[in-house]
Amino acid sequence: MAHEFSSVEGQLGVFVFRLRELFILGEDYVSLVACQDEVDDAVLFALREAGAAGRQSGELSLQLDVDYRDVSRRIYSMNRRMGQEIGETIIQKRGHKWKHIPRLRRDFAAEK
Repeated sequence: MAHEFSSVEGQLGVFVFRLRELFILGEDYVSLVACQDEVDDAVLFALREAGAAGRQSGELSLQLDVDYRDVSRRIYSMNRRMGQEIGETIIQKRGHKWKHIPRLRRDFAAEK
């Protein structure tokens, strides 16, 4: 009986993983879950404007008038909150630049 339950649980996990790709991450939803205040919203918006090129923490800090270390801490916090909600991060660091994951850029573009 316990083996059958774990088998069904495993199949359900695969189903949910595949279904997650079909779920569109709207900007309102991401903002509601990941952002705690206006600065988080501004970071999300600035990275959306940056597109695939991304932005460095220093560039974001100058644009938003906050310390560059705060930018990184806020991004890690937003990723943690989204990870708890949907099981994946929304912002990745490539080299020295932060950028939205490709799926999020795609979903934001589809929303327009």
